[in-house]
Amino acid sequence: MSDIQFALKGDALPLDHAWVLYQGLLTIAPWLADEPSLGIHPIQGADTGGGEMILNRRVKLVIRYPAARLTDLEKLSGQSFMVGGHPLTLGKSKIKPLTQHTPLYAHTVCTGSEDEQTFTRDILRELDAMNITTRFICGRPQKFFDGEKIATGYSLMLHGLPIEHAIRVQQQGLGLHRKLGCGIFIPHKSITAVGAIDAV
Repeated sequence: MSDIQFALKGDALPLDHAWVLYQGLLTIAPWLADEPSLGIHPIQGADTGGGEMILNRRVKLVIRYPAARLTDLEKLSGQSFMVGGHPLTLGKSKIKPLTQHTPLYAHTVCTGSEDEQTFTRDILRELDAMNITTRFICGRPQKFFDGEKIATGYSLMLHGLPIEHAIRVQQQGLGLHRKLGCGIFIPHKSITAVGAIDAV
């Protein structure tokens, strides 16, 4: 698994754009649906206060992908698609290997559980099944449309990870909805930035 980063040309997106972004990408790359391990990173932008966010010229679309799909992904440069009524165009791509640094942070992890206590138990079970040794901090709840309903996830910081475990978490992710930006871990410098409300 690696990340491929595309320059992204566009003006705006809905704030809750994960589902419509995935649907838009399927119009130019229908094979995305056949890759369960592939993840689409959340896109960051400035909140307009009207349910949309503004994209600046430096914004990127980042996809975590299995090596066998690199050629297919590289063919997407220059292609355009619609997301929530907004046109987007993918620019040049750049490959980024998975980080060998910790702690790791995911903006949203979703296990299907609504309350934090049950979510925490879900994460403990999943980490145990992966033989991952870590401590984690559960942050603020995140709401998003999953294609059927408004789902709940939580931001999550993993710290004290051995490097080999950090790589495994980045490769496999945690929880559900990888193509909606959930369970995708990136390096993070500050544990306090997660908005921590609980630590395990």
